[in-house]
Amino acid sequence: MFLSKDDLKLSYGVDMEIGRCYVDRKVPANNKYWAKRQLYITPMPGYVFMPIFSDLAYRCGIPKKILLSDSYLELAERIMDSAGRLEAREINWQEHIAECDALAISKLGNQDFLDDLRHYFAGKPTPSGIQFGTAFKSLNRADTYLFSLALIPFNRELQQQLLDAWYALITYFLLMDDLEDIRSDFDKQEENAVLDAGLTEEGAARIIGMIDSSYEKMSLVSPVMANRIDHKRATIDVHGIIRSFLEQKGHA
Repeated sequence: MFLSKDDLKLSYGVDMEIGRCYVDRKVPANNKYWAKRQLYITPMPGYVFMPIFSDLAYRCGIPKKILLSDSYLELAERIMDSAGRLEAREINWQEHIAECDALAISKLGNQDFLDDLRHYFAGKPTPSGIQFGTAFKSLNRADTYLFSLALIPFNRELQQQLLDAWYALITYFLLMDDLEDIRSDFDKQEENAVLDAGLTEEGAARIIGMIDSSYEKMSLVSPVMANRIDHKRATIDVHGIIRSFLEQKGHA
C-alpha cells in the first residue's frame, strides 16, 4: 500500500518536506531490508518509523538539511541492510553491531555519541551517564538504528531529547508488535516483551505503564503521534490479550 506525504503528515505528524523525501526516495539496490520491495515506505512500523523518527529528530532541533542529506539516508539504509541480513540469519548480533559501528566510523560526526553507543552495546555504563535501552531486551532490538545519529553533531542535552523521542516511538511500535505476535513468539521461543514482563496482571500493568510512558514523552515532541498512541492505549485490552493467550494455552 502506498503512503503519500499527506498520509504521513495527517496520520503521524511528519513534516511535509521530510515526508516527501522518504516517499519519493528510490528503493536502495542490493539492500536486504528492502529486498523484493517496490516502495521505500509502506504503512508498516518497520518502514514508517524512519520518516517519523526523522521528524522527531527535526522537532528536537536537528537541522532538516542533515536529516534529508544523502549522507544520513545512505548511512541509515546501510544499517538497515545489516539488520536485514541479521533477520535472515546471514550474520549474528555481534557481527551486526560491528558492521554498524564500522558504518558510523565511515561518516563520523559525533565521537562522544558513538562512544556511548559502544559502551551500551557492550553492556557497560555510558561515558555520558545517559541511559540507553529499556528493561526488556526484545524492545532494544532496533537500537542499532541509533548508529545513524553518529553522523550528526549534537550536545548531551539534545542527545537525551533524541533518545527520549526514540524510545517513546520504538517502544510503542515494538510493544504493539509483541502483543500481536505473543502466540507465535511463544511457540517459536522468540524474544517478546509481553512474555518477558510475565503473563500476570502485574506483567500486563507493566506493559500498560510503558505504553503510557511512550504517550507522555511523545506528547512533548509530536502531538499527532502522541494522539495516535493515546487512541491505541484507550482501545487495546492488554489484560484481555494475556488472558486469551493463557486460556488458549491451557495455563489459566
